[in-house]
Amino acid sequence: MAARRRWWGGRLRSRLDQRGATLVEFAIILPLLVLLVFGIIEASWAFAQHNDVRHGAREGARLAAVDFGNLAQIGQAVCDRMDVVYPASNPQVTLTPQPGPSTVGGLGEITVQGSLSTLTGLLDWAFGGIQLTSTVEFRLEQPVSGAPAWWGGGTFACP
Repeated sequence: MAARRRWWGGRLRSRLDQRGATLVEFAIILPLLVLLVFGIIEASWAFAQHNDVRHGAREGARLAAVDFGNLAQIGQAVCDRMDVVYPASNPQVTLTPQPGPSTVGGLGEITVQGSLSTLTGLLDWAFGGIQLTSTVEFRLEQPVSGAPAWWGGGTFACP
């Protein structure tokens, strides 16, 4: 009977030792798992902001191509259409006419710049300070009398 107790006692002690080892291994792996999960979250948020800047540049090019208005009107319309970047940071919209005619077929360029903001703040050291930029070249599509209202170019900062 004493031998039987020792056998069960040894098996119980072995299980307790295994549980302790499992807990130590989990404590070592947990920070890496948390970093991986938050990295995926931050990368997804950065991708959404990058798409928002690209969308803003495309919308601005479309508006400028049909002579939506002056630089302030186009810039404000671009800011209103960006729903991820604009509330978090103040992007800039730059309109630049290309050399050539200011009539149908004339070329222009719009650049939208915004700062990447992190969602959780845990990975600011990796994602903080990145500038998101998108430039779109477009062709004037509607005839206007004289140059379009924005033809002088300039930069508009979202308020």
